[in-house]
Amino acid sequence: NEYKYTYLSCDSSKCYYCLAPAKAIDHVLPVSLARLLPYFEFPPDLLQLVPCCTSCNSIARDRFFISLSAKKRFIVARRHELQIRAQYAAVIDKLERLLEG
Repeated sequence: NEYKYTYLSCDSSKCYYCLAPAKAIDHVLPVSLARLLPYFEFPPDLLQLVPCCTSCNSIARDRFFISLSAKKRFIVARRHELQIRAQYAAVIDKLERLLEG
């Protein structure tokens, strides 16, 4: 059974999740999961394609989310967490350089 994904009507030049330039298309419901459960009735919002940047696409990978909004919340939170970690790493690196020299 082939699932018929529909393209969410939005600005296709921007990532649906973070508004960065979109360079990919994200299947809200991973194709790998749809193939595993071919007779399951998925809600329509999970059978959508959205424009996506490669960063957000790699954050989501093939995880399953109960809705498009749940997936967006996860990706936005994970991007924020990664930004905070990068900031801490930069501060620690700077402190180490100050202590060395």
